[in-house]
Amino acid sequence: MIDSQLVVAIDIGTSGTRTAVFDAKTGSLVTQAHQEYSSIFPRPAWVEQDAEDWWRTTCSTAQMAMKQISEQVKAITAVSITNQRETIVPVDQKGQPLYNAIVWQDRRTTPQCKSIQNQVGADVVFNETGLPIDPYFSAPKILWFRKEKPKIFQDAHKFLLVHDFILHRLTGEFATDYSNASRTMLFSVERFEWSRLLCNQLKIPQEKLPTPYPSATPIGQLTKAAAKATGLPLDVPVVIGGGDQQCGAIGVGVVKAGRIKATIGTGTFILAYENQPRFDSKRRLLCSCHAVPKKWVVEASIFTSGIIYRWFRDQFGEEEKQLAQFLNTDAYEFMNAQAQQSPPGARGILVLPHFVGAGAPYWNPEARGVIIGLALGHSRADIIRAIMEGTSFEVRRNLDIMRELGISIKELRLTGGATRSKVWNQIQADVTKLRVQRSQIEEATALGAAILAAVGGGLYSSVSDAAEKMTAFSEHYSPTKEHGNLYDELFSIQTESYQALEKAKVFSRLGILNQ
Repeated sequence: MIDSQLVVAIDIGTSGTRTAVFDAKTGSLVTQAHQEYSSIFPRPAWVEQDAEDWWRTTCSTAQMAMKQISEQVKAITAVSITNQRETIVPVDQKGQPLYNAIVWQDRRTTPQCKSIQNQVGADVVFNETGLPIDPYFSAPKILWFRKEKPKIFQDAHKFLLVHDFILHRLTGEFATDYSNASRTMLFSVERFEWSRLLCNQLKIPQEKLPTPYPSATPIGQLTKAAAKATGLPLDVPVVIGGGDQQCGAIGVGVVKAGRIKATIGTGTFILAYENQPRFDSKRRLLCSCHAVPKKWVVEASIFTSGIIYRWFRDQFGEEEKQLAQFLNTDAYEFMNAQAQQSPPGARGILVLPHFVGAGAPYWNPEARGVIIGLALGHSRADIIRAIMEGTSFEVRRNLDIMRELGISIKELRLTGGATRSKVWNQIQADVTKLRVQRSQIEEATALGAAILAAVGGGLYSSVSDAAEKMTAFSEHYSPTKEHGNLYDELFSIQTESYQALEKAKVFSRLGILNQ
Protein backbone atom coordinates (compact mmCIF):
# COMPACT_ATOMS: atom_id res chain seq x y z
CA MET A 1 0.00 0.00 0.00
CA ILE A 2 1.68 3.21 -1.13
CA ASP A 3 -1.15 5.72 -0.94
CA SER A 4 0.03 9.03 0.59
CA GLN A 5 3.57 7.74 1.12
CA LEU A 6 6.42 10.19 0.51
CA VAL A 7 10.07 9.65 -0.36
CA VAL A 8 12.93 12.13 -0.05
CA ALA A 9 15.82 12.66 -2.46
CA ILE A 10 18.95 14.58 -1.48
CA ASP A 11 20.71 15.74 -4.64
CA ILE A 12 24.21 17.19 -4.12
CA GLY A 13 25.34 18.73 -7.38
CA THR A 14 28.41 20.65 -8.44
CA SER A 15 27.01 24.04 -7.47
CA GLY A 16 24.37 23.30 -4.84
CA THR A 17 22.15 20.89 -2.93
CA ARG A 18 18.49 20.11 -3.48
CA THR A 19 16.19 18.26 -1.12
CA ALA A 20 13.08 17.11 -2.97
CA VAL A 21 10.01 15.28 -1.67
CA PHE A 22 8.05 13.07 -4.06
CA ASP A 23 4.78 11.19 -3.93
CA ALA A 24 5.79 7.53 -4.01
CA LYS A 25 2.70 6.48 -5.94
CA THR A 26 2.71 9.00 -8.79
CA GLY A 27 6.26 10.37 -8.78
CA SER A 28 4.89 13.91 -8.59
CA LEU A 29 7.00 16.55 -6.87
CA VAL A 30 5.48 17.59 -3.55
CA THR A 31 8.04 20.21 -2.54
CA GLN A 32 11.71 21.03 -2.85
CA ALA A 33 14.35 23.38 -1.49
CA HIS A 34 17.67 24.35 -3.07
CA GLN A 35 20.77 26.09 -1.78
CA GLU A 36 24.01 26.94 -3.58
CA TYR A 37 27.59 26.70 -2.39
CA SER A 38 30.88 27.79 -3.90
CA SER A 39 33.89 25.98 -5.28
CA ILE A 40 37.44 26.90 -4.32
CA PHE A 41 40.12 27.55 -6.96
CA PRO A 42 43.61 27.40 -5.39
CA ARG A 43 45.08 27.48 -8.90
CA PRO A 44 43.47 28.11 -12.30
CA ALA A 45 42.95 24.41 -13.16
CA TRP A 46 42.33 23.26 -9.57
CA VAL A 47 38.77 22.93 -8.27
CA GLU A 48 38.00 22.08 -4.65
CA GLN A 49 35.01 22.15 -2.33
CA ASP A 50 34.57 22.15 1.42
CA ALA A 51 32.75 18.90 2.18
CA GLU A 52 31.13 20.57 5.18
CA ASP A 53 29.25 22.75 2.68
CA TRP A 54 27.59 19.59 1.33
CA TRP A 55 26.38 18.71 4.81
CA ARG A 56 25.43 22.26 5.72
CA THR A 57 23.25 22.64 2.64
CA THR A 58 21.81 19.15 3.08
CA CYS A 59 20.66 20.11 6.55
CA SER A 60 19.29 23.52 5.58
CA THR A 61 17.42 22.34 2.47
CA ALA A 62 16.02 19.33 4.31
CA GLN A 63 14.79 21.58 7.11
CA MET A 64 13.14 23.92 4.60
CA ALA A 65 11.46 21.03 2.81
CA MET A 66 10.23 19.49 6.07
CA LYS A 67 8.71 22.81 7.15
CA GLN A 68 6.83 23.01 3.86
CA ILE A 69 5.25 19.59 4.48
CA SER A 70 5.03 19.80 8.25
CA GLU A 71 1.70 17.95 8.39
CA GLN A 72 2.96 15.16 6.12
CA VAL A 73 6.39 14.47 7.62
CA LYS A 74 5.16 11.23 9.17
CA ALA A 75 4.32 9.95 5.68
CA ILE A 76 8.02 9.89 4.71
CA THR A 77 8.94 6.28 3.99
CA ALA A 78 12.63 6.52 3.01
CA VAL A 79 15.41 8.87 1.93
CA SER A 80 18.15 8.40 -0.66
CA ILE A 81 21.04 10.38 -2.11
CA THR A 82 22.36 11.28 -5.56
CA ASN A 83 25.45 13.30 -6.31
CA GLN A 84 28.07 14.83 -8.56
CA ARG A 85 30.31 11.92 -9.45
CA GLU A 86 34.12 11.42 -9.23
CA THR A 87 34.64 14.13 -6.55
CA ILE A 88 36.64 12.66 -3.64
CA VAL A 89 37.42 13.68 -0.04
CA PRO A 90 39.69 12.05 2.59
CA VAL A 91 38.12 11.62 6.05
CA ASP A 92 39.18 10.31 9.45
CA GLN A 93 37.52 7.52 11.43
CA LYS A 94 34.75 9.89 12.53
CA GLY A 95 34.06 11.00 8.95
CA GLN A 96 35.65 14.43 9.43
CA PRO A 97 37.32 15.87 6.31
CA LEU A 98 41.11 15.98 6.40
CA TYR A 99 41.36 18.23 3.33
CA ASN A 100 39.13 19.92 0.81
CA ALA A 101 37.42 17.61 -1.65
CA ILE A 102 38.95 17.49 -5.13
CA VAL A 103 36.11 18.07 -7.60
CA TRP A 104 35.54 16.14 -10.84
CA GLN A 105 36.40 19.27 -12.88
CA ASP A 106 39.90 19.49 -11.37
CA ARG A 107 42.81 18.95 -13.79
CA ARG A 108 45.80 18.87 -11.40
CA THR A 109 46.30 15.12 -11.71
CA THR A 110 47.75 14.93 -15.23
CA PRO A 111 51.10 13.67 -13.80
CA GLN A 112 49.26 10.93 -11.89
CA CYS A 113 47.44 9.92 -15.08
CA LYS A 114 50.75 9.61 -16.91
CA SER A 115 52.05 7.48 -14.06
CA ILE A 116 49.00 5.18 -14.29
CA GLN A 117 49.52 4.96 -18.06
CA ASN A 118 53.14 3.91 -17.61
CA GLN A 119 52.61 1.67 -14.61
CA VAL A 120 49.38 -0.11 -15.53
CA GLY A 121 48.46 0.79 -19.10
CA ALA A 122 45.31 2.18 -20.69
CA ASP A 123 44.10 -1.20 -21.95
CA VAL A 124 44.23 -2.79 -18.49
CA VAL A 125 42.39 0.15 -16.90
CA PHE A 126 39.71 0.25 -19.60
CA ASN A 127 39.13 -3.51 -19.60
CA GLU A 128 38.77 -3.53 -15.82
CA THR A 129 36.79 -0.34 -15.26
CA GLY A 130 35.25 0.65 -18.61
CA LEU A 131 36.95 4.06 -18.27
CA PRO A 132 39.88 5.83 -19.94
CA ILE A 133 42.73 7.22 -17.87
CA ASP A 134 41.75 10.83 -17.19
CA PRO A 135 41.94 13.43 -14.37
CA TYR A 136 38.12 13.40 -14.49
CA PHE A 137 38.03 10.23 -12.36
CA SER A 138 38.80 9.61 -8.69
CA ALA A 139 41.85 7.32 -8.70
CA PRO A 140 44.34 9.98 -9.92
CA LYS A 141 43.01 12.31 -7.23
CA ILE A 142 43.76 9.73 -4.53
CA LEU A 143 47.26 9.27 -5.96
CA TRP A 144 47.73 13.05 -5.80
CA PHE A 145 47.13 12.90 -2.05
CA ARG A 146 49.66 10.08 -1.72
CA LYS A 147 52.36 12.08 -3.52
CA GLU A 148 51.62 15.67 -2.48
CA LYS A 149 49.95 15.17 0.92
CA PRO A 150 51.47 11.90 2.23
CA LYS A 151 50.42 12.49 5.84
CA ILE A 152 46.79 13.07 4.83
CA PHE A 153 46.93 9.93 2.68
CA GLN A 154 48.33 7.95 5.59
CA ASP A 155 45.85 9.38 8.13
CA ALA A 156 42.84 8.98 5.86
CA HIS A 157 40.51 6.29 7.18
CA LYS A 158 38.45 6.44 3.97
CA PHE A 159 38.32 8.29 0.67
CA LEU A 160 34.66 9.13 0.11
CA LEU A 161 32.59 10.30 -2.81
CA VAL A 162 29.94 12.95 -2.17
CA HIS A 163 27.16 10.36 -1.78
CA ASP A 164 29.31 8.40 0.67
CA PHE A 165 30.11 11.46 2.80
CA ILE A 166 26.46 12.42 3.21
CA LEU A 167 25.46 8.78 3.79
CA HIS A 168 27.96 8.59 6.64
CA ARG A 169 26.65 11.82 8.15
CA LEU A 170 23.12 10.43 8.05
CA THR A 171 23.82 6.89 9.29
CA GLY A 172 27.39 6.55 10.52
CA GLU A 173 28.09 3.91 7.82
CA PHE A 174 31.00 4.02 5.38
CA ALA A 175 29.36 2.77 2.18
CA THR A 176 29.00 3.58 -1.50
CA ASP A 177 27.03 2.19 -4.43
CA TYR A 178 28.12 0.43 -7.60
CA SER A 179 27.24 3.30 -9.93
CA ASN A 180 29.38 5.82 -8.05
CA ALA A 181 32.20 3.35 -7.41
CA SER A 182 32.35 2.62 -11.13
CA ARG A 183 33.39 6.24 -11.76
CA THR A 184 36.49 6.04 -9.55
CA MET A 185 38.67 4.13 -12.04
CA LEU A 186 39.22 1.55 -9.28
CA PHE A 187 36.10 -0.62 -9.61
CA SER A 188 35.56 -3.78 -11.62
CA VAL A 189 32.32 -3.14 -13.52
CA GLU A 190 31.96 -6.84 -14.31
CA ARG A 191 32.53 -8.22 -10.80
CA PHE A 192 30.94 -5.34 -8.84
CA GLU A 193 33.89 -5.04 -6.47
CA TRP A 194 36.98 -2.94 -5.94
CA SER A 195 39.62 -4.08 -8.40
CA ARG A 196 42.37 -5.90 -6.51
CA LEU A 197 44.54 -5.62 -9.62
CA LEU A 198 44.32 -1.84 -9.81
CA CYS A 199 44.40 -1.18 -6.08
CA ASN A 200 47.52 -3.34 -5.75
CA GLN A 201 49.21 -1.83 -8.80
CA LEU A 202 48.48 1.72 -7.67
CA LYS A 203 49.15 0.97 -3.98
CA ILE A 204 45.77 2.21 -2.82
CA PRO A 205 44.68 0.04 0.13
CA GLN A 206 41.16 -1.30 -0.35
CA GLU A 207 40.46 -0.69 3.33
CA LYS A 208 40.66 3.05 2.58
CA LEU A 209 37.62 2.71 0.28
CA PRO A 210 33.97 2.43 1.42
CA THR A 211 32.05 -0.84 1.14
CA PRO A 212 30.14 -1.01 -2.19
CA TYR A 213 26.47 -2.04 -2.33
CA PRO A 214 23.79 -2.21 -5.02
CA SER A 215 21.69 0.94 -5.29
CA ALA A 216 18.33 0.80 -3.47
CA THR A 217 19.86 -1.20 -0.59
CA PRO A 218 18.60 -0.04 2.85
CA ILE A 219 21.75 0.78 4.82
CA GLY A 220 20.38 1.97 8.17
CA GLN A 221 18.34 4.62 9.89
CA LEU A 222 19.08 8.22 10.71
CA THR A 223 21.19 8.86 13.76
CA LYS A 224 19.69 11.10 16.40
CA ALA A 225 22.15 13.84 15.49
CA ALA A 226 21.25 13.60 11.79
CA ALA A 227 17.52 13.64 12.49
CA LYS A 228 17.92 16.76 14.60
CA ALA A 229 20.13 18.47 12.03
CA THR A 230 17.92 17.74 9.02
CA GLY A 231 14.43 17.70 10.50
CA LEU A 232 13.82 14.26 8.95
CA PRO A 233 11.99 11.65 11.08
CA LEU A 234 14.33 9.67 13.34
CA ASP A 235 13.06 6.27 12.21
CA VAL A 236 13.21 6.90 8.44
CA PRO A 237 15.38 4.34 6.61
CA VAL A 238 18.29 5.61 4.53
CA VAL A 239 18.73 3.87 1.19
CA ILE A 240 21.89 3.58 -0.91
CA GLY A 241 21.56 5.98 -3.84
CA GLY A 242 23.45 6.48 -7.09
CA GLY A 243 25.41 8.79 -9.36
CA ASP A 244 23.60 11.76 -10.84
CA GLN A 245 23.57 10.60 -14.45
CA GLN A 246 22.49 7.07 -13.58
CA CYS A 247 19.74 8.42 -11.33
CA GLY A 248 18.72 10.79 -14.11
CA ALA A 249 18.34 7.77 -16.38
CA ILE A 250 16.08 6.06 -13.85
CA GLY A 251 14.13 9.31 -13.47
CA VAL A 252 13.15 9.13 -17.15
CA GLY A 253 12.48 5.39 -17.11
CA VAL A 254 15.67 4.16 -18.79
CA VAL A 255 15.30 0.79 -17.08
CA LYS A 256 15.02 -1.48 -20.11
CA ALA A 257 16.80 -2.02 -23.40
CA GLY A 258 15.99 0.34 -26.25
CA ARG A 259 15.54 3.45 -24.09
CA ILE A 260 18.17 6.20 -24.18
CA LYS A 261 18.46 9.15 -21.82
CA ALA A 262 19.88 12.53 -22.82
CA THR A 263 20.21 15.18 -20.14
CA ILE A 264 20.68 18.47 -21.97
CA GLY A 265 21.91 21.17 -19.65
CA THR A 266 25.32 22.81 -19.60
CA GLY A 267 26.50 19.79 -21.58
CA THR A 268 24.73 16.65 -22.71
CA PHE A 269 25.02 13.25 -21.07
CA ILE A 270 23.66 10.31 -23.04
CA LEU A 271 23.10 6.97 -21.30
CA ALA A 272 21.94 3.68 -22.78
CA TYR A 273 20.60 0.85 -20.61
CA GLU A 274 22.42 -2.49 -20.92
CA ASN A 275 21.83 -5.94 -19.45
CA GLN A 276 25.52 -6.74 -19.80
CA PRO A 277 28.74 -4.70 -19.79
CA ARG A 278 29.57 -3.43 -23.27
CA PHE A 279 32.99 -1.99 -24.01
CA ASP A 280 33.87 0.22 -26.96
CA SER A 281 37.26 -1.07 -28.16
CA LYS A 282 38.00 2.40 -29.58
CA ARG A 283 37.32 4.01 -26.16
CA ARG A 284 34.91 6.57 -27.55
CA LEU A 285 32.10 5.71 -25.12
CA LEU A 286 32.34 4.65 -21.48
CA CYS A 287 30.78 1.71 -19.65
CA SER A 288 29.68 2.16 -16.03
CA CYS A 289 27.40 0.45 -13.56
CA HIS A 290 23.77 1.54 -13.60
CA ALA A 291 21.87 2.49 -10.45
CA VAL A 292 19.53 -0.32 -11.45
CA PRO A 293 21.23 -3.09 -9.46
CA LYS A 294 23.60 -5.27 -11.49
CA LYS A 295 22.85 -3.51 -14.77
CA TRP A 296 25.05 -1.22 -16.84
CA VAL A 297 25.02 1.98 -18.86
CA VAL A 298 27.01 2.95 -21.92
CA GLU A 299 27.65 6.68 -21.60
CA ALA A 300 28.64 9.56 -23.87
CA SER A 301 29.63 12.91 -22.39
CA ILE A 302 29.27 16.04 -24.55
CA PHE A 303 30.83 19.02 -22.80
CA THR A 304 28.91 21.94 -24.33
CA SER A 305 25.32 22.28 -25.45
CA GLY A 306 23.08 24.52 -23.31
CA ILE A 307 26.11 26.51 -22.19
CA ILE A 308 26.61 27.65 -25.83
CA TYR A 309 23.02 28.89 -25.87
CA ARG A 310 23.76 30.79 -22.68
CA TRP A 311 26.99 32.16 -24.20
CA PHE A 312 25.04 33.51 -27.18
CA ARG A 313 22.44 35.07 -24.86
CA ASP A 314 25.09 36.74 -22.69
CA GLN A 315 27.27 37.98 -25.55
CA PHE A 316 24.69 38.88 -28.20
CA GLY A 317 21.30 38.87 -26.48
CA GLU A 318 21.19 42.16 -24.59
CA GLU A 319 17.94 43.12 -26.31
CA GLU A 320 16.30 39.83 -25.31
CA LYS A 321 17.56 40.15 -21.74
CA GLN A 322 16.20 43.69 -21.37
CA LEU A 323 12.85 42.73 -22.88
CA ALA A 324 12.63 39.67 -20.64
CA GLN A 325 13.33 41.80 -17.59
CA PHE A 326 10.67 44.31 -18.61
CA LEU A 327 8.05 41.57 -19.20
CA ASN A 328 9.20 39.44 -16.22
CA THR A 329 9.90 36.43 -18.41
CA ASP A 330 12.88 34.44 -19.72
CA ALA A 331 15.20 35.72 -22.47
CA TYR A 332 15.44 32.17 -23.80
CA GLU A 333 11.76 32.30 -24.77
CA PHE A 334 12.51 35.07 -27.25
CA MET A 335 15.53 33.18 -28.56
CA ASN A 336 13.42 30.04 -29.00
CA ALA A 337 10.84 32.03 -30.96
CA GLN A 338 13.59 33.38 -33.24
CA ALA A 339 14.95 29.87 -33.85
CA GLN A 340 11.47 28.86 -34.98
CA GLN A 341 11.63 31.55 -37.68
CA SER A 342 14.70 29.97 -39.30
CA PRO A 343 14.07 26.94 -41.54
CA PRO A 344 15.58 23.48 -40.94
CA GLY A 345 19.24 23.67 -41.85
CA ALA A 346 19.51 27.27 -40.61
CA ARG A 347 19.88 28.40 -44.23
CA GLY A 348 23.27 26.75 -44.58
CA ILE A 349 24.97 27.62 -41.27
CA LEU A 350 26.74 24.87 -39.33
CA VAL A 351 28.11 24.99 -35.78
CA LEU A 352 30.87 22.81 -34.37
CA PRO A 353 29.95 23.07 -30.68
CA HIS A 354 33.33 22.28 -29.10
CA PHE A 355 33.69 25.50 -27.13
CA VAL A 356 35.71 23.88 -24.30
CA GLY A 357 37.10 20.93 -26.21
CA ALA A 358 35.35 17.88 -27.60
CA GLY A 359 34.05 15.09 -25.41
CA ALA A 360 32.67 11.83 -26.77
CA PRO A 361 33.45 10.49 -29.26
CA TYR A 362 36.50 12.62 -30.14
CA TRP A 363 37.94 13.29 -26.65
CA ASN A 364 39.95 16.19 -28.06
CA PRO A 365 40.75 18.88 -25.48
CA GLU A 366 42.21 21.14 -28.18
CA ALA A 367 39.00 21.33 -30.26
CA ARG A 368 37.12 24.64 -30.31
CA GLY A 369 33.81 26.04 -31.51
CA VAL A 370 33.37 26.95 -35.16
CA ILE A 371 30.57 28.65 -37.12
CA ILE A 372 30.64 27.74 -40.81
CA GLY A 373 28.75 29.18 -43.77
CA LEU A 374 28.01 32.73 -42.62
CA ALA A 375 26.82 35.17 -45.27
CA LEU A 376 25.60 38.75 -45.12
CA GLY A 377 22.02 37.62 -45.59
CA HIS A 378 21.99 35.47 -42.45
CA SER A 379 20.16 36.55 -39.31
CA ARG A 380 20.37 36.01 -35.57
CA ALA A 381 17.59 33.47 -35.93
CA ASP A 382 19.74 31.36 -38.27
CA ILE A 383 22.66 31.33 -35.84
CA ILE A 384 20.41 30.42 -32.90
CA ARG A 385 18.90 27.52 -34.82
CA ALA A 386 22.35 26.42 -36.00
CA ILE A 387 23.47 26.16 -32.37
CA MET A 388 20.53 23.86 -31.64
CA GLU A 389 21.22 21.77 -34.73
CA GLY A 390 24.98 21.59 -34.14
CA THR A 391 24.57 20.23 -30.63
CA SER A 392 21.91 17.80 -31.85
CA PHE A 393 24.34 16.43 -34.44
CA GLU A 394 26.68 15.52 -31.58
CA VAL A 395 23.87 13.53 -29.95
CA ARG A 396 23.27 11.72 -33.25
CA ARG A 397 26.99 11.01 -33.66
CA ASN A 398 27.16 9.22 -30.32
CA LEU A 399 23.89 7.36 -30.91
CA ASP A 400 25.35 6.07 -34.19
CA ILE A 401 28.34 4.70 -32.25
CA MET A 402 25.98 3.02 -29.79
CA ARG A 403 24.26 1.32 -32.72
CA GLU A 404 27.67 0.31 -34.04
CA LEU A 405 28.29 -1.39 -30.70
CA GLY A 406 25.04 -3.33 -31.06
CA ILE A 407 22.96 -1.27 -28.63
CA SER A 408 19.23 -1.22 -29.29
CA ILE A 409 17.81 2.30 -29.67
CA LYS A 410 14.06 2.76 -29.91
CA GLU A 411 13.37 6.13 -28.31
CA LEU A 412 15.14 9.11 -26.81
CA ARG A 413 14.04 10.45 -23.43
CA LEU A 414 15.04 14.03 -22.66
CA THR A 415 15.54 15.93 -19.45
CA GLY A 416 17.39 19.08 -18.45
CA GLY A 417 16.88 22.83 -18.76
CA ALA A 418 17.40 23.03 -22.53
CA THR A 419 14.38 20.79 -23.10
CA ARG A 420 12.09 23.72 -22.24
CA SER A 421 12.57 24.70 -25.88
CA LYS A 422 9.98 22.94 -28.04
CA VAL A 423 11.82 23.81 -31.24
CA TRP A 424 15.06 22.29 -29.89
CA ASN A 425 13.21 19.12 -28.87
CA GLN A 426 11.75 18.80 -32.38
CA ILE A 427 15.22 19.29 -33.86
CA GLN A 428 16.46 16.44 -31.67
CA ALA A 429 13.74 14.19 -33.09
CA ASP A 430 14.41 15.26 -36.69
CA VAL A 431 18.20 14.93 -36.47
CA THR A 432 18.23 11.58 -34.63
CA LYS A 433 15.16 10.23 -36.49
CA LEU A 434 13.84 8.97 -33.16
CA ARG A 435 10.66 9.44 -31.20
CA VAL A 436 11.56 11.89 -28.45
CA GLN A 437 9.85 12.24 -25.08
CA ARG A 438 10.36 15.05 -22.60
CA SER A 439 10.20 14.24 -18.90
CA GLN A 440 7.34 15.80 -16.96
CA ILE A 441 9.73 16.30 -14.02
CA GLU A 442 12.69 18.48 -14.98
CA GLU A 443 14.59 17.35 -11.89
CA ALA A 444 14.82 13.77 -13.16
CA THR A 445 18.02 13.14 -11.19
CA ALA A 446 16.26 13.76 -7.89
CA LEU A 447 13.29 11.67 -9.05
CA GLY A 448 15.67 8.80 -9.81
CA ALA A 449 17.03 8.95 -6.26
CA ALA A 450 13.44 9.07 -4.96
CA ILE A 451 12.66 5.92 -6.96
CA LEU A 452 15.61 4.19 -5.30
CA ALA A 453 14.28 5.34 -1.92
CA ALA A 454 10.84 3.93 -2.74
CA VAL A 455 12.33 0.54 -3.63
CA GLY A 456 14.63 0.46 -0.61
CA GLY A 457 11.71 1.51 1.56
CA GLY A 458 9.76 -1.56 0.47
CA LEU A 459 7.12 0.23 -1.60
CA TYR A 460 8.09 -1.48 -4.86
CA SER A 461 9.66 -4.82 -5.68
CA SER A 462 12.20 -3.48 -8.15
CA VAL A 463 13.67 -0.28 -9.58
CA SER A 464 12.15 -1.09 -12.97
CA ASP A 465 8.67 -1.48 -11.48
CA ALA A 466 8.98 1.76 -9.52
CA ALA A 467 10.29 3.69 -12.52
CA GLU A 468 7.39 2.54 -14.70
CA LYS A 469 4.93 3.81 -12.07
CA MET A 470 6.69 7.03 -11.00
CA THR A 471 7.89 8.53 -14.30
CA ALA A 472 5.73 10.51 -16.70
CA PHE A 473 6.23 12.54 -19.86
CA SER A 474 4.68 15.87 -20.77
CA GLU A 475 5.57 16.13 -24.46
CA HIS A 476 6.22 13.79 -27.38
CA TYR A 477 7.97 14.61 -30.66
CA SER A 478 8.07 12.48 -33.81
CA PRO A 479 10.70 12.93 -36.52
CA THR A 480 9.64 14.92 -39.58
CA LYS A 481 10.40 12.66 -42.55
CA GLU A 482 10.80 15.46 -45.09
CA HIS A 483 13.72 16.88 -43.06
CA GLY A 484 15.63 13.60 -43.02
CA ASN A 485 17.73 13.98 -46.19
CA LEU A 486 18.64 17.58 -45.36
CA TYR A 487 19.88 16.70 -41.89
CA ASP A 488 21.76 13.65 -43.24
CA GLU A 489 23.71 15.92 -45.58
CA LEU A 490 24.37 18.59 -42.94
CA PHE A 491 25.50 15.92 -40.48
CA SER A 492 27.95 14.61 -43.08
CA ILE A 493 29.28 18.11 -43.79
CA GLN A 494 29.72 18.82 -40.08
CA THR A 495 31.63 15.56 -39.59
CA GLU A 496 33.91 16.24 -42.54
CA SER A 497 34.48 19.83 -41.40
CA TYR A 498 35.72 18.69 -38.00
CA GLN A 499 37.97 16.07 -39.56
CA ALA A 500 39.45 18.57 -42.01
CA LEU A 501 40.22 21.12 -39.29
CA GLU A 502 41.76 18.48 -37.07
CA LYS A 503 43.84 17.04 -39.93
CA ALA A 504 45.17 20.53 -40.70
CA LYS A 505 46.02 20.98 -36.99
CA VAL A 506 43.93 24.16 -36.91
CA PHE A 507 42.79 23.61 -33.31
CA SER A 508 46.27 22.92 -31.92
CA ARG A 509 47.82 25.84 -33.84
CA LEU A 510 45.17 28.24 -32.53
CA GLY A 511 45.72 26.85 -29.03
CA ILE A 512 49.41 27.75 -29.18
CA LEU A 513 48.54 31.33 -30.13
CA ASN A 514 46.15 31.61 -27.17
CA GLN A 515 48.64 30.42 -24.56
